[in-house]
Amino acid sequence: MNTYSKLPLSLVAMVLSCMMVSKAIANDAPAAASAKPKAVAASGPSDDDLSKALLNKINKGSGDIVIRTGDLPTGNPPPQAKPETKPEAKPKVAKAPAKPVEKDPIEVVQWTYMDGPGGPENWASLGKENLACMKGKSQSPININVDRAVKAEMAPLEFLYRPSPLSIVDNGYTVLVNYGEGSNVIAEGRQYRLVQFHFHKPSEEAINGDRTDMVAHLVHQHHDGSFLEVSVLMSTKPPASTRRYLWGNDEVKGNSLIQTLWNNVPLVKGKVETPPVVIDVNQLLPADRGYFTYMGSLSTPPCTENVLRYVMKTPIYVSPEQVKNFDRIYPMNARPLQPKGDRLVKESTGN
Repeated sequence: MNTYSKLPLSLVAMVLSCMMVSKAIANDAPAAASAKPKAVAASGPSDDDLSKALLNKINKGSGDIVIRTGDLPTGNPPPQAKPETKPEAKPKVAKAPAKPVEKDPIEVVQWTYMDGPGGPENWASLGKENLACMKGKSQSPININVDRAVKAEMAPLEFLYRPSPLSIVDNGYTVLVNYGEGSNVIAEGRQYRLVQFHFHKPSEEAINGDRTDMVAHLVHQHHDGSFLEVSVLMSTKPPASTRRYLWGNDEVKGNSLIQTLWNNVPLVKGKVETPPVVIDVNQLLPADRGYFTYMGSLSTPPCTENVLRYVMKTPIYVSPEQVKNFDRIYPMNARPLQPKGDRLVKESTGN
C-alpha cells in the first residue's frame, strides 16, 4: 500500500481544499475580484466525495494528488459566479427650456423740435449717427447778415422742373412731398435731381436776424450722393407789386400749390397718400431768382454736412389762412440758428 493512504482523512481533506482554493484563485482572480460571493448549490460534490477521490488517486500510485474534474463523481457542475449586472440607466428627462427673464422695455427717445430729452440740444446724444448735430462745424440754419455777404457775379440756378403726380405724407415732423423723377436743378455746372420738398414754421433761415412765416426746403441729390438744398422763404406780407386803389388793393390770393397740398394732407401720420392729382413745383419759385449761398448741413438728424445751400432772396406770398392751417399741424418745427463761424456767404448779383 502506498504510504499516502495512511494519512488521516482530515489532513487529506485539508490539503485538497487548499489546492482547490489556490487553483481557483489563480485561474479566476479577475472574475472573483469583481464578483459578489454566491451561495454554493447543494447539488455540488461534498467533502466525503473529495476525500474518496483523493484516496483513490493515492492508492493508484500515480504520484500526484491533483484532483481533476474527471476524478470527481458525476453531478451538477460547481456553480459559476455570475457577472455583476449594472443597473439599467434611467432615461434622461428633457428639461423644459428656461423662460427668458422679462426686462423692462428701454424707452426710445425720439428727436423733436421742443425742449426736453429729444430736443435740438440733445440730438447728438440720441445716437452716434447724430454726432454732427453737436460737433459739426458747418451746421444749418444760420443767420445771413446781408452786409457781411460777399457780392459776386454767379451763374443763376437753372430750375429744370416738370409736373409730377402728388405723393404726400405727414411724417411726424413736417408735411413732405416726394417728387417724381425727371426734375433737376443745375448749379455750378452740376446737375442735382429733385427728390422731395417739405416745410418749416417759422423759416429756419434768418435774413438780418428776421425769420419769415414759413419756408419750403427743396432737397436735391447728385448721383455721387451729395446734397443741394434750395430754401424758398414764404411770407404773408403782400408783394410790393400789389396795386393800391382808392377803394382798396388788388386781391392777393394764397399760393395755389400750397392750397392743393393742404387739401390732400393725410389724416394718418406716416401714411403716404397718392391722390389723382398732378402738381408743379415751379409754383413755389419766386419770380426773382437771386440767392444767397453757403456750405451747410441738413437741418434735421443726422445733420449731415457738406450740403450746398441756396436761400432765395425774395419770398413767395402765402395767405395768413394757409399759414394757420400748417400751424394747426405743426405750430413750430424749426431748428435753432447755428453758429456761422468763419464760413463764407455769397450773394448773387445781376440775376
